[in-house]
This record gives sequence, C-alpha cells and structure tokens, in this order.
Amino acid sequence: MLFIENVADAECLAKKALMIARQCKANLQLCHVVKNSVSAKLVIHHEDDELFEDDNCFDIEELARQLKIAESQEETFNPLIGCLEISTFNPRIINEMVTLHNVWLMIIDERQLTSPEDIVSENETLKVISCINCPLLIIPHAFELSYFNKIAYATDLRYCDLGVVRFLKVFGAQIFITHITAPGLPCLEERYAQEILSEEISTKANYSKIFLRNIKSENIKNALALVVESIEVKMLAIVNKKHKTFERLFDHFPQKTLSSSSSTSAANKGIKPTTLLTRIF
Repeated sequence: MLFIENVADAECLAKKALMIARQCKANLQLCHVVKNSVSAKLVIHHEDDELFEDDNCFDIEELARQLKIAESQEETFNPLIGCLEISTFNPRIINEMVTLHNVWLMIIDERQLTSPEDIVSENETLKVISCINCPLLIIPHAFELSYFNKIAYATDLRYCDLGVVRFLKVFGAQIFITHITAPGLPCLEERYAQEILSEEISTKANYSKIFLRNIKSENIKNALALVVESIEVKMLAIVNKKHKTFERLFDHFPQKTLSSSSSTSAANKGIKPTTLLTRIF
C-alpha cells in the first residue's frame, strides 16, 4: 500500500511503488491522504508527462488508470492496482487498513514523516513508526527508479531475526547482514561471525545470497554509511524495537530526512539516497 500525500510527486512515487510491487509479485493499493473533503478530477498534462495539481483536483482513480496503461506488456507479472482515499494519516487508521486490505508492506515518501501538519516533533515521528503493525518502507525523494538488487539488514548477528531475512527474500536481492554490536555486548570476531551467518542464518533461511558485513567501529553511523555506499545498497532494513537500533542510527530522523542529498545522515557523513525499511515486532 502506497500512501500519497504530496500530489505534485504522486506519479513519480506511484511508479516507484509499482516497480517494487512487480519485483515482489504483489498487488498495489494506492491510498490518497485527502486534506479536505473537496475532490475533483485531475488534469493530466501528457505533453510534459506531469500529473499534478493541488489536492482539490487530484483523482486517485485516474492515476491508477494511467499506471495500468503504462504497464509494460513484456513484464511477466503486472500487479492489480486498487485505490482509495482517507482523510488523515495516523497509526489507528493505518493499522485498520493493514488488516482490512491484508497489507504486506506499506510505502511512504520520507517527507510525510516531516510534515508540520502531522508530525510536531522528533519523538512523534518515532511514535508513528513504532505503532504501525506491518513493515514500513520509507522512500527518499532523490531515490531513483530501480529494482532492489542489494539490501543491508542492520542488526546484532547474534539476534538476527529469521523472520526479517525470510521477508527480504521476496525481493530476490543480495542481503548483507550488517552486524552492529548490541549495547553491552562484546564485538564479534570475523570467523565466529561467519559461522553464525552460515549455520544459523543462511541454512535456516534457505537462501544463498546472504553475505556478512561486520562493523567493528565504535562510530556505527559512519561505518554503516560506508557499507551502504561501498556496495551500493538500495535498501537499509532495521527492526526498530530491538536494541534501540533505530534510535542509535537516526536519533534526529526528521531533520536528517530533510537533507536534499541523502535520506538519512550518519553523523556528519550522509548516506546516499537509500530506502529505509523498518520492521515492527
């Protein structure tokens, strides 16, 4: 399910979500967060290939129709595209929709988490993410349209969640288990880390495209930024209720997502535009 709040970027964001749906062989539900009750048809500018006006003239059904027309006939899987509208973006409404529509993954634009109308503080942003009852994929504005071929899952290897790995398998991408030592525990030696990866994760997950990145630096933000950049990771996955991983990496998430050059910042070193997947348990 893709949530659309910024009408000006609706078409671009929808195309990204459609590509993700194709990669996962999942259907796509477009959800427009309407700011008021007035609704009219969206004017489509075919000449400059733009789909934008203000909320009062945005038509989510027309956007869905245009996506269906644009679908490539050469694709082996073309998702079914549905659409609906809601009047507010809050955890209670979202959780009800997740259950009602059997949502497997939610997708939002990073700027929705920094909207002054909905989010009034950094802590409020974390509350919204923490209350949602399914995985949430946050897409930065600068993220280019592409498949996810490399995914980094940041976790303490000793507590690596097989549920997350099995979830990520659906993308068919290379998964880099990026070890970040949990607070109060000793660092992992490389050989022992490889044994855990092979015997406890790769074998049990029944997935061969799993690799290890062992972060030993005390500055995990800079180290993680280096991992993401060096192997050209397209998605960073974290479980935000374990070992305070989310808070340790993104303690000022709203301000950092406002950066035009990166979706997240690591201290003074920015991580290039990379989607952020948070898994809630």
